[in-house]
Amino acid sequence: MVVEFYGDISDYTKRRADKLRKRFFAKWLAVLTVVLIVGLLIALFANGGFIVFLIAAVVLGCVAAVLYFAPMRKTMEKVRWTFRVTIEGDFVTCTQYLEGGKTAVKKKRLDQIKRVIKTNYCYYLVYNDISNAIICERCLLKRGTFEYLESLFTGRIRVQNDSFE
Repeated sequence: MVVEFYGDISDYTKRRADKLRKRFFAKWLAVLTVVLIVGLLIALFANGGFIVFLIAAVVLGCVAAVLYFAPMRKTMEKVRWTFRVTIEGDFVTCTQYLEGGKTAVKKKRLDQIKRVIKTNYCYYLVYNDISNAIICERCLLKRGTFEYLESLFTGRIRVQNDSFE
C-alpha cells in the first residue's frame, strides 16, 4: 500500500513547526548552560577565571529562555511550503517544490525514522531532529489511510497537544 501527502502546508502548521524547532534548540542551549554552570562552580572553587563562565552561562540561559518561551509567529504566509511525501515499501520520499520550478528530494528508509510526532493537524516524521522532520499534514492525505501510516511506525509514535498559542 502507498501513503501519499501532497499540497501546500497550512500557515498554522508552518508556524507550529517553527516553534517546535525553536524549542528543540532552546533545550540544547539549556543543557549547554548547565555545563557552563558546572564549569563556573569548578572555576570558582579552583580560584580561576569564573567570570567568563558566568557571563557565558547567563547569555546562553537568556537565549534559551527567549527561544523556548517566544510566542508563535503571527503568520508565515509569505513562505510557501509545497511537499509531496510518499511512503511506499521501505522508503519515505519527500519532494519539496521550490521557487523557480526547482525541487529538493529526500529519500529515507522507514527504519531511519526515529520517531513520529502526531498532532491534531499533522505527523512529523523525525529522522534526525525536529529541525529535519518531514511534515505530513493530515488534510493533505491523497492516498492511503492514517491507520496504515500509524501501523508502519508502531512504537515510535508520540502524541503531542497543539497548545502553543
